[in-house]
Amino acid sequence: MRINLPVTQHEFDLPDDVTLMSLTDTKSRITYANAAFVAASGYTRDEILGQPHNIVRHPDMPSQAFADLWATLKDGKTWTALVKNRRKSGDHYWVRANVTAVVRHGQTIGYMSVRTKPSRDEINQAEQLYGAFREDVRAAEPFSTGWSCAPGGGAGRRPCSRCPCAGASGSRWVPCRH
Repeated sequence: MRINLPVTQHEFDLPDDVTLMSLTDTKSRITYANAAFVAASGYTRDEILGQPHNIVRHPDMPSQAFADLWATLKDGKTWTALVKNRRKSGDHYWVRANVTAVVRHGQTIGYMSVRTKPSRDEINQAEQLYGAFREDVRAAEPFSTGWSCAPGGGAGRRPCSRCPCAGASGSRWVPCRH
């Protein structure tokens, strides 16, 4: 796993109405980055194009998240999760990432990622969940199709009716296995 340094633990606050978008080839090298993604990353367009998308990977992200990302994409599904990204300066920003394969003539030719700003509550919950994964408290629990569900539909998703969190009160995250 790529470890990007330095890390400042200072949060860069994305504007509420921003949408970050990028395209990669099948090796995850960035082939397109919109102006919002370039600005959020802190890199110049020339610095980011052609680089592996994990140039913005923050070391606080648990490896299980990215293993699930690739497993989900391999299954032909779209992956959605909150992601803590690292800026060139070492600062970070949070996004709700939606990643899907770009398919032409039946062949995957790359991947598209569209990212928006999550709520502060979602970020706080993700920090707790990801901390538990990093500390091996939840190492045996899989991410499922990108996210763990939450009461009230955290992370932009409604909890599925079969999950233990469905209809629960409070904001405790539990893995969705459905």
